[in-house]
This record gives sequence, C-alpha cells and structure tokens, in this order.
Amino acid sequence: MRPSRVLRTIREGKVARVLKLNISDAKIAEIFAAAQPDALWLCMEHTSATWEQVEHQIRAAKLYDVDTLLRVSRGSYSDYIRGYEMDATGLIVPHIMNAEDARKVRDITKFAPLGKRAVDGGNNDAQFTRVGFLDYLKTANEERFACYQIEDPEAMEHLEAIAEMDGVDCLFFGPGDYSVASGIPGEIQHDEIKAVRKRVAEVARKYGKIAATVTNRDLIGEYVDMGYNLLSVGADVIALANYADESMAAFDKALG
Repeated sequence: MRPSRVLRTIREGKVARVLKLNISDAKIAEIFAAAQPDALWLCMEHTSATWEQVEHQIRAAKLYDVDTLLRVSRGSYSDYIRGYEMDATGLIVPHIMNAEDARKVRDITKFAPLGKRAVDGGNNDAQFTRVGFLDYLKTANEERFACYQIEDPEAMEHLEAIAEMDGVDCLFFGPGDYSVASGIPGEIQHDEIKAVRKRVAEVARKYGKIAATVTNRDLIGEYVDMGYNLLSVGADVIALANYADESMAAFDKALG
C-alpha cells in the first residue's frame, strides 16, 4: 500500500499542510497537488461530488505523492470505507458527538483488532489484490487514518474520552459549525471559539493524536504554537473567487 505522506510528515515532527477542494474536477486536484501540499481535502458532505469524480481526484493527487482526506457523509459503513478502498489516505468524519459515536466510527474504519471494518482487498488501495491480505490489514491500520470532527458544543464534555480511545487518530476542530451552534455564527475568533480551539489541540496532543483545524495564512504560526500539526490553509473556491474579483476590479480601474 502507498504510505501516507501526512503521517510521514507528522511522524517527523513537522506540520502537515492541506488544501481544500470544493470543485470535483480532477484537473483542479492536479493543479493543487502540483503545489506540493501534504494532502488535498475532498468533500462529499457539502458538495455534489460523485464517487467516480472523487476516485479520479485521488488518482490525480497520487501522481504527485499527495494524500487525500475525504470528508464523508454520515451514513452506513459503506459511506466510510468506500473512500479508503478508492485509496483516500484519510477520512474526515463530521459532527462526532460523544465517545459512543466515536467508537462506532472507529469500529467501521479500523480493521481488527482495533475495530470491525469490513474487508475486501480487491480495490485501488490494495492494488486490486496485489497487496498480500495480512499486509493489507496491517498497513491499512497503520497508514490510513480518520479525523474526528469536533464541531458541536455537546462534544466537548466527551473530548478526553474520545481522544484516549485506541484507534482514534485525529481530532479536527471545525470552528464554523461550532460558532453557529454556539449562537455566535461566523465569529471564529470569538474568545469562546478560541478557548475551544486551544482545548481541542491540548487534548489531542495529550493523548498522542493529530490535532487538525482550518486557518488562514496570517495565523499559521499561532496555531502551530497552540499544538496543531495538521492545518488546512486554503481552498479552490476562495482562490477562484478572489482571482475573478481582482481581475474585474483591475479591469474597472483601468477604464476609470
């Protein structure tokens, strides 16, 4: 199996860099992968992406030895493991609410003895049966990971119970949804959100788990100092929207 670039970066004591894609075209994935982030964040929770489109984006990223993190829809176990079997390196599972919720996700996404994940071995991740069966099981547990999104106030009282669980790889703080649920929509630098952001990083690192969140370029250093070692720092739709707006502004300025 292809080893994870994100995990390699983090195991070396460095911070993994992520770029997010809302557009499901493989060309966008290839353009962003060529910039050499550690991973591309793909999404099936909030976009119209199909499984086939995601599969092509995963292939495009692998051309540049770039991981893919697929945010899944909450659903049956097939909605989770299918991304892995297409060779996504990691999953992002939204709205983890408590330890029991986390345990169910762990059981779906990890092979025994850590979990109860169903096995096939005839897909992209196992090179269509070319990876030995026992090696496949072992390597999948070691080189594939799931990010548990903490984005609801209800989850905070269960944070340590989630983080201490064997097989939970990463806590991913989602400030947007957390701000909405807290009655301060969009105020992601509000003192309440800052405190939760710091707490998630502290608990993740306390239990040896990856601490992940989103940031902008100006705050990268602050978040790294806080303990985060996986940061999403940009998105295709932001880049395209800014480029289009700036181009039209330049046109209008040139014409007075």
